Amino acid sequence: MIKKISTTYVKNDEIEFIVDDDPEFGWISSFESQKFDRFFVVIDKNVKKIWGEQINLQLKKHNKEIFFFEVEASEKSKSTLFYPELIDFFEKNRCGLSDLVIAFGGGVIIDLVSFSCSTYMRGLPLYIIATTLIGQIDASSAGKTCLNTQNTKNLLGTFYYPLKVYNNINFLKTNAPYYSRQGWSEIFKYGLLGSRKLLEMTAEYFSNPDKNLLMEIIELATRIRIDIKNKNPLASNLGHTFGHALEKISNFEILHGDAITIGTIISLYFSKKVGLMQEEKINDILNKMKELKLNIFLDKNIDIDSMLEVMMHDKKSSSKNLNLVLIKGIAEPYEKEGCPFYKTDPEFVKNFLKEFMTFYPDIIANCPFVLKKDVIPYSMITSVNHLSFTVADVEKSVEFYKNLLGLDLMNLSERDIAFSEKVTGIPGAHLKIAYLNGNNCSIELIQYLSPRGEKINDLQK
Repeated sequence: MIKKISTTYVKNDEIEFIVDDDPEFGWISSFESQKFDRFFVVIDKNVKKIWGEQINLQLKKHNKEIFFFEVEASEKSKSTLFYPELIDFFEKNRCGLSDLVIAFGGGVIIDLVSFSCSTYMRGLPLYIIATTLIGQIDASSAGKTCLNTQNTKNLLGTFYYPLKVYNNINFLKTNAPYYSRQGWSEIFKYGLLGSRKLLEMTAEYFSNPDKNLLMEIIELATRIRIDIKNKNPLASNLGHTFGHALEKISNFEILHGDAITIGTIISLYFSKKVGLMQEEKINDILNKMKELKLNIFLDKNIDIDSMLEVMMHDKKSSSKNLNLVLIKGIAEPYEKEGCPFYKTDPEFVKNFLKEFMTFYPDIIANCPFVLKKDVIPYSMITSVNHLSFTVADVEKSVEFYKNLLGLDLMNLSERDIAFSEKVTGIPGAHLKIAYLNGNNCSIELIQYLSPRGEKINDLQK
């Protein structure tokens, strides 16, 4: 005889988010701590150098014993190799369920500490004090925890919720623009997924920075993040399937936000490929990215086979298919029958990536070096990225150039240069004129000169 017992386990996780502008960080000394015996502080080494004295001063007001553990904020720390060191720190100091773990840092620290707390003694009490923009609006906001394995980013993970998240915008003053850009990339992504208003607020902030507006942006981005997570924990992964692979194959020389932004661009063109999106909408989004100085560059030396191999280990993938988060327009996420993922064949994606590398205009060499700047040098880019014409037998048609440009040129090289200067308005610019399928002519910018005589490769040295 078979007997069955069925039940449902429900845990009501409640997180309190605090967004603050107090330069003294008074909340750190005033939160209720009576129920905790001791504090275990896991902190980014750089945060400790800058803010350690002030943090320690505030924590001491609780009259608790405090243990500090410093971590180098790199992807190597958020790994199965480093994880045992943090667990050893907890164990040696007899950290228990009556103690409080406080994580001070950005995304790497938050992911590492959250995962460790979720697995040690089946769940240590945790507060998160996020000190970077990406930490405040992404890593701390939806209970995700993760570690990298040897081959895949964020493959190991749980959902584990901190009791409180404290986001003070004064921490952000010491973030270099290069690192702040990673957070703005995630904010932009949340705007694309769920809120045109968030994109408008972000553009307004970049035109006229204001601390109250920044706090509103952090609050709205957090709410959007939570709403998406409540529908599906992975539905916020726009650009992540491509982006995580780019991070990995660059040996994490390309940071998360920069990788996700170009991953999002690839996703937009994939949406166009499968008929979900028009190019006008893509161009509008690209212009908005440029206004915010987000990354639009992709390295011309990427190995598509290696990239696809990493993508097949993505959390959303199955053994046979890739599942992508796509959009049809701003705040129009793709969804079919309640599923937020677009199911596609890896070989189709591979062929698309090869095609993408041939027409996307912002393919450059030495991409990680270019991105490791506080401001991406968009002065190298002209306003023209891609033009298309339909003519009869365009390669042989002298009339095409004569009618369009008023030029009677027979020499191929002379013709291309004259055409390039006419279209771009840049003396010496060079456009590649590619002919596709008979009557379809595709013209694509492949050489950037600004000012005249400086090639993009020279600017990267």
